[in-house]
Amino acid sequence: MAVFTPVSDDDARAYLRAYDIGELIHLEGIEEGVSNTNFKVETTTGLYALTLFEAATPWDDLPWFMDYTLYLDRKGYPAPGPALKRDGSSLGEINGKPCALIRWLPGRWPRNPDVRHAASAGEYLARLHIDGGDFPQIRGNSMGIDMWPHLISRCDPAAQGSPRAQAILEDFRGELTWLEQHWPADLPRGAIHADYFTDNVLMNEDGQVTGVIDYYYACTDFYAYDLAVALNAWGFTPGGQPLPHMIHAFANAYNDLRPLSPAEVDALPLLARGSAMRFTLTRLYDLLNHDPSWVVKPKDPEAFYRRLDYHRAVSSGSDYF
Repeated sequence: MAVFTPVSDDDARAYLRAYDIGELIHLEGIEEGVSNTNFKVETTTGLYALTLFEAATPWDDLPWFMDYTLYLDRKGYPAPGPALKRDGSSLGEINGKPCALIRWLPGRWPRNPDVRHAASAGEYLARLHIDGGDFPQIRGNSMGIDMWPHLISRCDPAAQGSPRAQAILEDFRGELTWLEQHWPADLPRGAIHADYFTDNVLMNEDGQVTGVIDYYYACTDFYAYDLAVALNAWGFTPGGQPLPHMIHAFANAYNDLRPLSPAEVDALPLLARGSAMRFTLTRLYDLLNHDPSWVVKPKDPEAFYRRLDYHRAVSSGSDYF
């Protein structure tokens, strides 16, 4: 259960006094999530999510995340904008952890997505880039290409006891050299989600997006890189086998709303390779350094490593459409 820091009803009542959102009716821990502590909060005026930010989330960046989601919310995008206190602030503290009360969004993430889900998700990623295109604040990508050499180095010590992990890292050293030599510098960019996975996109029973959540990797980077991350998330089985019909549905729905430039299309295979490496590395690190006593089970890095083989074989970015 993703409740790392307990919060009692009395704790919640005391915190909610800073808001004009009524009285607490019910407080319930949310099981999903791997990084932060989350509660569903029902008050006399509506539903909210209470998030306590644990050490994995960079606390200094919390104001950026709150400002970005509030900006999207006010544009009419289904982002979980924060509730504001009477003093206009969006962040507080409970039991020694920074926290925020954010808008509760309807729907649930699709457990078995099909092309309807992929197309709706592609449309809403394009909408995110359009609606947030003039968000003025800048935040560098904390998991961007400049960080990948450090991720490889961090995996090295624990990988010495695993021939398979060593083989992946050796492959990645060559892959990283190639990516650094070819990484684009001048594609359209702005605020992106950077973690647009199926479990961060809420949908109704008709397969239409009702909410996009979890912006704690959001940053300023290429829009096409965000699309590449999403194609890796939506276009493959959980084990990493490609689903071309899902890739096409997502990419075409995105492109219908926000047409990609020729340079963005050309860069997609490269960006998708980089995205596959980034998520393989973070999963590999978590697996190699996993404490069996931890509640959260690490995800399989092999599933994203298999994606890399697919993107290496793509001859043109137009193959994704």
